[in-house]
Parts: sequence; structure tokens; C-alpha cells
Amino acid sequence: MSRFLATLILLTFYGIGNAQEFEPLELVQKVFKDKKFARKTNRYSTREYKGHPNANDLPTNTKLKFQLLDKSENTAVINITILDTLGKGIDTYAHLEKGKKWKINALRALAMTGFMEQAMLEMEKMTEEQIDTLIQKDDGTFKSKEDFYRKLENIKLTLALDHTIIEHFEKRREKFEELRNELQNTEFNKEEQSYRKINLGDQIKTDYKRLLINSISTSISCENCFEFIIGGMIDNTVGFFYIPNKQDVPKMNPSRIIMIKEIGNGWYLFKTT
Repeated sequence: MSRFLATLILLTFYGIGNAQEFEPLELVQKVFKDKKFARKTNRYSTREYKGHPNANDLPTNTKLKFQLLDKSENTAVINITILDTLGKGIDTYAHLEKGKKWKINALRALAMTGFMEQAMLEMEKMTEEQIDTLIQKDDGTFKSKEDFYRKLENIKLTLALDHTIIEHFEKRREKFEELRNELQNTEFNKEEQSYRKINLGDQIKTDYKRLLINSISTSISCENCFEFIIGGMIDNTVGFFYIPNKQDVPKMNPSRIIMIKEIGNGWYLFKTT
């Protein structure tokens, strides 16, 4: 073999090895599905993500689903749905940034869920007699059995997988649209200092809690935009946006809005931390 040919072959292999870059979705899939690749995640991690969890940290028979939620020139967000053999699991969100190549900088999921999970389990175990006793207490937590069971369903929805929450919306889309119309026709102070984040719950007639919504407010994003909070703890919330113009939809980031999914016709599912 001539020296020229040998040099050409070496350069070809060198070029292939160094040209190996991954797009965000492909990178996240390899980190969480390829156990061999996952041993090298330090090459594709930055900031607070130190390479764990990865494929080698997940239980055997874990089922994974991946969805690209957003990609710009320098940032991307990938939804990772992690399921056990019974189909139960959680949605997590990998946030990526691009320097010379794409790297994962943070993993996020709805935080502070332990208290809600414990409350749900305790409520599910209660007998009808225990529920009656709870309602009769003077603290006003629950005014009726309907109120009790609605709260239980609200907690379940808050903890549900994203596709389940979106299904909840789609089955009741007509009611949500009616609620939005009522909000748009509601008169309230639009002075700039008081316009953003006005609590609208007491200003409308619709019983929005039947839709398993805990609170409604104007949005900081834009005029005629609304937030429908399902539930959560402190700043860790799940809910729906109504934002008619797509350019007004806020950007996802690891420190505040960790996930946004478009549902259609101006509606979005979101989570914060």
C-alpha cells in the first residue's frame, strides 16, 4: 500500500471519528438507551447535569419514549417519558445547549410531588364513614363528598403523565373554550400595574373546578392570555396556557417554565419549577 493511500485512509477515519455530532433528540436517546454510550456522557454534559441519571441508572425493562418539544439555534428541550412494566411512570425534560456541540445541561420534572402522592394514597384508603367525619370538621377543607372526590381527582391529574392531562383537556375542550370566552368577556382593571396576574376566579360564573382547575389568572405573557392552574406545590405547578398568538408563548428554561406542549387553537400544557 502506498504511503499516500495509507495517509488518505487514516485521514478518512479520523474525519469520521471527529465528525460524529448528535442532534438533541438523538443525543438524549443515546444517553438514556445506549448503556455503552452512557459511560461517556461526561462528553455530552455541562452545567448541573453531571452525566447521571443515564441508561445505566434505569431499572431493567424500563420503557422510554422521547419527544422533541423545542429546538432553536442554541437550545433544545426533549421530553423523556419513563415507564415501568405496568405502564406507570413520570415525564422528565432534558434541557440542552449548544456550544461546539449539543450537551445536556439539566434534567427537570415536576418537583415536590411527595406530599401530593401521600395525600392521594391516604384519601384513596378512606372509607365513606371517614370521609363523612372529615367533612364534618370545622376547618372547612372539604364541604361535601363531591368536594372531597373532586380534590382527589385534581391531585391525580396533577401527578398524571402529560398525555393523560392532554386527554383530560381534549375530552372537555368545548367546556374549556366556553370558559375562555367568558374570561375574554370579563371586565377587569387593565392598568399596566394591575393587569398582569389578576386572579379571575371570583369574577366568572362558570364552575371551573368541575374541570379540575384550581385557579385562573391573567398571564404575564400577553394581553388576552390566561393561565389555568391544575395544581402543584408552591412554584412547582401544572396547568394550561391560553395564548392566541404563538409568538407570545414564553420560552422554556430549566429555572422556571420547564415544559410547554402545544395542544392546539391557542392552548398549551405547561409545567413550572
